[in-house]
This record gives sequence, C-alpha cells and structure tokens, in this order.
Amino acid sequence: MLSDKDKIKWFDDAVKFQLDGTVYLVLKSRKDGIGAWAIEDISNHNVLNSNMEWEKELPLAKRDQAYLIRTRFDFEAATAMYEQFKMFAE
Repeated sequence: MLSDKDKIKWFDDAVKFQLDGTVYLVLKSRKDGIGAWAIEDISNHNVLNSNMEWEKELPLAKRDQAYLIRTRFDFEAATAMYEQFKMFAE
C-alpha cells in the first residue's frame, strides 16, 4: 500500500497532455530521470508506434523490448512524431 508521500510522488510523476480529442501524450515510465512517452488514443487503448500505425496497448506482463522500442519515445521524439503523423493523416 502506498503511503501518502508515495501517492503524492506518483501523482506528480503521472503526466498526460491532450493532443487532439482522445489522443494524449502520456508519460508511461521514468528511469534515471528520462521519461518514456507514448502517444495513446484513450478511447480504444491504442498507441502510435514508430511506423506511425496504431496498435493495442499491451498489458504490462506482455510488453517485450521490441514493443517498448516501437511504442515508447523521449518527449521530443514523441511530439515530433505526432506532428508528422498529423501531416500524413490530413
């Protein structure tokens, strides 16, 4: 069970930015001060991968290294990728 201090830290670390409608830029993890971001459509639990295709967000136990490489990005790469995705989607 999380202490109140741990809960506050968890909420401070939980970051989500709305990009468009139900599409959000979501901080999924942080290791050594570096965030791993995903572009997620929360309406259907899909994430945008590095091929600019939507795929299902896998349960934690099923996420292998290949999945994480395809779907997790640093902040700058994630925002640039979403901008590029929007250009091709229009």
